Amino acid sequence: MKRALRITYRGMETSDTLNEHIRDQADKLEQFFDGITGCNVVVEEPHRHHAQGHRFHVRVELHVPGRDIIADREPAEPATHADAYQAVTDAFEAARRQLQHHAERQHAHHR
Repeated sequence: MKRALRITYRGMETSDTLNEHIRDQADKLEQFFDGITGCNVVVEEPHRHHAQGHRFHVRVELHVPGRDIIADREPAEPATHADAYQAVTDAFEAARRQLQHHAERQHAHHR
């Protein structure tokens, strides 16, 4: 494994099962693009509203040669990202799309 994975929780308790989910998502990204040298993930529960329930904010920072990729998923609606696992999945999917664009630009540049 080339990348260093760092997971940070803010405003909530650390979760072993969520850590495993994050590791799985990071592994999938590494299979998609093997040039990842670092991955920082921040899972935050910024506000606890009794009427709205839990809302999660996830930030994924990927370090690849020549670029840093940041995928930031802020819940827009109360029902959005009420599940931390879904928020993580969505943030990693956004990171994968950015990584795909980066790989396509690299490939086009090397033609």
